[in-house]
Amino acid sequence: MAIAQSHKTGAPLREKARKPGTGLALTLAAAQLANLLYVLSDRIYLGHMAGTGRAALTGAGLGIPFIMLLPAFAWLVGMGAAPRAAALRDGGDPAGAERLLGSSLTLLLIVSAILTPLFQVSYGELVSAFGVSGESAAYAGEYLRVFSLGTVFILITSGLSPFIAAQGGAGFLLKAALIGTASNLILDPVFIFALKLGVRGAALSNVLSQALAAAYILASLTGKKRTVRLRFENLRLKFGLMLPCLGAGLVPFLLQAAEGASLLCFNAGLSAYGGEPAVGTMAVLAGLTQLFSLPLAGLAQAALPALRRDFAAGEAAKLKRTFSRLLAAALLYSVALWAAVSLWPQLFARLFSPDQKLAETAAPVIRLFFSVSCLTGLRYACLSGLAAVSEKPRGVFTGAVTGRGLLLLPLICLLPALPLQVSGAAAVYLSGPAAELLLAALTLARFSPRFGRALRLCAGEADPHAQSGLFRFLRKAILIFTGPMETVWEEPFSGRPAIFVCNHDRAYGPIAMNVHFELAGDLRSWINAQVLSVKEAPAYIREDYWWDTGKWYSPILGHTLVWFYTLIIPPILRGADCIPVYHDTGVISTLRNSVKMLADGKQLLLFPEQPTGYHKYAEKIFDGFVSVGRLYYARERASVSFYPTYVDWKKRQIRVGKPLIYDPAVKYEAQTAAICAGIEAFLARCGQ
Repeated sequence: MAIAQSHKTGAPLREKARKPGTGLALTLAAAQLANLLYVLSDRIYLGHMAGTGRAALTGAGLGIPFIMLLPAFAWLVGMGAAPRAAALRDGGDPAGAERLLGSSLTLLLIVSAILTPLFQVSYGELVSAFGVSGESAAYAGEYLRVFSLGTVFILITSGLSPFIAAQGGAGFLLKAALIGTASNLILDPVFIFALKLGVRGAALSNVLSQALAAAYILASLTGKKRTVRLRFENLRLKFGLMLPCLGAGLVPFLLQAAEGASLLCFNAGLSAYGGEPAVGTMAVLAGLTQLFSLPLAGLAQAALPALRRDFAAGEAAKLKRTFSRLLAAALLYSVALWAAVSLWPQLFARLFSPDQKLAETAAPVIRLFFSVSCLTGLRYACLSGLAAVSEKPRGVFTGAVTGRGLLLLPLICLLPALPLQVSGAAAVYLSGPAAELLLAALTLARFSPRFGRALRLCAGEADPHAQSGLFRFLRKAILIFTGPMETVWEEPFSGRPAIFVCNHDRAYGPIAMNVHFELAGDLRSWINAQVLSVKEAPAYIREDYWWDTGKWYSPILGHTLVWFYTLIIPPILRGADCIPVYHDTGVISTLRNSVKMLADGKQLLLFPEQPTGYHKYAEKIFDGFVSVGRLYYARERASVSFYPTYVDWKKRQIRVGKPLIYDPAVKYEAQTAAICAGIEAFLARCGQ
């Protein structure tokens, strides 16, 4: 059996480890197809109701944005709690994982107990908020009123599914999706046509289908095959366990909420500019949009395991070939569907309703709305390729869908206000292709350099420590605007692996060393891991001495300026190829990465001063950095030079002292004390 070495970890990767990934890929693809059938069935059946199909279809379309909010609340709980439960299980605490599972179910039940009566009381106001009245509004109210009775089942299905996925139960999730889809396909015609319940029948069919799926999920989690099981004694809600999970589930919550908000804005804009017929057309467009997106999303997710495996194995040719096949399949589907929709728009409109008037009205709108949808396949393929070479693949897809919502919202509001030679309703429709075009361009702009670099990295042609173009640009810009600085060496640089231990002096120390220092291009800095995280940076900035915390305006800055810093600084610093510094068990990663960085020919830069206030530092420095010298010697049998460095911004000077060389013959404790004392003495002497 052939064994390859991972270019990231050096761990062996076995060529034959492909069947599990293939099975998962097929499962994901099948689940997406099941979801597609599920979401389209209601609209297709309702649109074919004799006499009232168009109004019923419009009414269901009005209710869809609110229905999309229910899975968002479920993901707020489940998407955050499931990974934490898996970590507890893997850490040897299955009882803690089961307590978290029980608390999650209880919280989902509480949320459903709040949302269900809220929908029951306010469904009329929710529908009338769009300015649509008459038969369509009545149908929308009926649909929401009945559908909301199944809130508890939707929350259980969507909220607990991540716990099964975290235990490797993708097959169970596929079965649950098939149960819901099959039952909905069977019950819809029975309730809508045979029992003549119309819109209420479609909603009731959804409720019963979700109930069956929820029962299957609960049965799976209480079964003996689960390593983390649902137990009655764990159903007490523990807020201490759930609060961190809610924070982790905020991103998927916002993701789904942004999709619902986009559709809400579409409906509101079309109601204002085109009235009820335009909103009915939007119901058709929403269905066709899912006909484009869901199969392509399934294809992209199915190809992701193979792409990541090829990248991890460092096989550039296979990675390129796998992506080429994905791109060809995605483009074939999107271009073929785009061509069919453009050539026969009335045929696709009649898929949702036999109403000839609706088909004639919708035909030109369908051509406009899907005018650039041939690019959808390109976008999803590039997203999959980008996720394959990223550390957080899920974040790539999450950011892409969230970005779509953020693009659509302003476009829907902006385009009708512009002096375009089209009607207001047409301008609202135009926001769809405008957003798709912008997203495709942005995705391609992100994908091309990163995937190209990944291919070169696999082929051994790329610098694994290359800094981002943004970071290099900012360094040159700062150099132009701040002028030159002089570097003064007490002893010429030896060229051996070096760690430059520098004073901080607020932001001047890092700026001077990364921009003006002679060896700035080869320096790689230690940076606190919290500053690199968008989630953790605000709390860290508030606790650190970025401004005088004793001033009256400090709380104001803590709730305003801190968010500006959080948006700007983490992306810039992550492009510096820095080494994240952790203060818990993650410190092992910091030390390991530091040794590897030195072995790869780079030099380290760190700032060990202990801040004691605004512009104030203690005389004693942190001493943990000396362990890098010991670990590097253990690996490379070579000594590291510690250079005490002082930045004097006012004098425009960087002073570098004589190196303190790590000596393996001296005891580590004594050597740590000697090296730190030498650095402290140099910094004190220069600061006088």
